[in-house]
Amino acid sequence: MDDERQDSMLETTQESTDFETQCWRQRCDDLARVCEATAWSADPDLVYQRMTDVVTEILRCDQTHMHLITVNGDRFIKRAYHAENFACCMREEALPATTGRTQWMMKTHQPIVMDYEHPHCEDRIPAEALASGFKSAVSIPLLANGELVGMCSVVYTRKMDWSADGLAYLIEIGRVLGVAIKRMQVTKKATELQLLDERKRLSSEIHDNVSQLIGTLSLSAAAALASYDAGDDDAVRCDLERLEETGSKVMRILRDEMLSLRIPLERTDGLIMGMRECLRHFEANWNIPVDFQVRVSNDPLVVSLQTSLQLTRILNECLSNVLKHAEATSVRVAVEESARCLTMSVEDDGRGFDPQAVSPERLGLKIMHERTAAAGGTLTIISGAAGTTVCVDIPKATATGKKGPAA
Repeated sequence: MDDERQDSMLETTQESTDFETQCWRQRCDDLARVCEATAWSADPDLVYQRMTDVVTEILRCDQTHMHLITVNGDRFIKRAYHAENFACCMREEALPATTGRTQWMMKTHQPIVMDYEHPHCEDRIPAEALASGFKSAVSIPLLANGELVGMCSVVYTRKMDWSADGLAYLIEIGRVLGVAIKRMQVTKKATELQLLDERKRLSSEIHDNVSQLIGTLSLSAAAALASYDAGDDDAVRCDLERLEETGSKVMRILRDEMLSLRIPLERTDGLIMGMRECLRHFEANWNIPVDFQVRVSNDPLVVSLQTSLQLTRILNECLSNVLKHAEATSVRVAVEESARCLTMSVEDDGRGFDPQAVSPERLGLKIMHERTAAAGGTLTIISGAAGTTVCVDIPKATATGKKGPAA
């Protein structure tokens, strides 16, 4: 009899262990699905919605609402919702951070469990929620490195009793979501700053390139008018020809600038293709032959978007300098890949210059240095009577966005 009781206890223990293992595996699978739902997208709202849909499914709730906290921390703004078989309006709903027990959640970083039938004295239960038959809810704090970035509220038409283990599981879900949300916010901010830098750079280039040519147009027009008033037909014709030549040059420079902005950067294998198009356009418009050499291990060459952007813009700056200053008759461009670095070099046979003697007011070289630094590389300029060579070296790991071999 004792043996039978012992066997029964062993079977019960084994069943309990199996059940706990199954629950643990299920939670791991669910957390993995939450991580997959946070995959980066160009549209954060799509990611927020994907997160909300997955949370609804794994927690088997009837509604899910995701609110993100504002920068100054005084409000929560609704960014996504999932309402299974219930009407719900998606709007920029704002909840004061002082509503109900949200201040407590902001301080403790613990979930708020709500019983709609027996609410906490500080809870504000919406009348439409009671009319729809909802009985319980829980608001999960979304945390990133100890910082509250929002809350995800899940609502049920049944009463839910959450154990300490269950609440700990909700906190883990909130951390996964919070880290992903914070990463998207930081990425968005970095992108906005990069766009501001690009606007600043374009403003500088337009000032340095186009404004000078516009000034030349104005002077040529004034010279033509003076020649006309003097009755010198030959001088008028010469002035008009110079005016037409300068106008054509302005148009070509503007087309070059617009082309450089349209070089495809949405795919990381578009660098070489974009360079070829840029050089083809340069050669055709300015009648300066270009020798383009590519020595890489893989075709197509795959690099990070940052590397592609910066190298393309540095190339355009080099070509612009060839036109404005070098008086070159040929250009050689090379992209080479070694075990350690990705290197781009631009060489012309024009008249050289002293990089140390360039005025700080001239932004071209400064911009190239800034772009190289943004890509994590180094810029070298060698110039003399035989021409100028600009060389950009970017570490392989930085250029490709992958970890390189150990040193």
